[in-house]
Amino acid sequence: MFRRQLFYGITLILLVVIIFLLLRGRSAEKERAAQNINIEQIALEQPSPVRAVLPRDLEIVDSQVSWTRNSNEKNASEAHHDITIHNISKGSYVSLWLRMDYIDEAGRLVENRTHEVNKALPSGATLRLSDITIEGLSDTVSGFRVTILSADLENYQN
Repeated sequence: MFRRQLFYGITLILLVVIIFLLLRGRSAEKERAAQNINIEQIALEQPSPVRAVLPRDLEIVDSQVSWTRNSNEKNASEAHHDITIHNISKGSYVSLWLRMDYIDEAGRLVENRTHEVNKALPSGATLRLSDITIEGLSDTVSGFRVTILSADLENYQN
């Protein structure tokens, strides 16, 4: 009788420990996947002679957004961006790829979009982008973060 109760007790403890480890591993995997979003997006980019990935010498000086929401349709919100980028390097850049992360009121990532800017950004210059419109956003979006994923160097010579 005592052996049977001991066996069931140890089995129950083992089962609880296994379930706990599975749930903890699953939540850690979700957290790790949320942190690696940048890497997945960059891997999809087309190759070029010289592409600076996450360039440090391009600064986002100002980023603002205005929203146009349609309450009748789901995912009918539009974001109209006004972004200013400053080049502090000695080289000029072309073909900038921007990534906009759209977040909800709690600060969680709802969705992200990329946008290519086909304008040149000379050394020491500032580029103001006011014609970026992103359509089909979720109605839960309340804010955004913008980062520069990559940029191609202009006039690269071997």
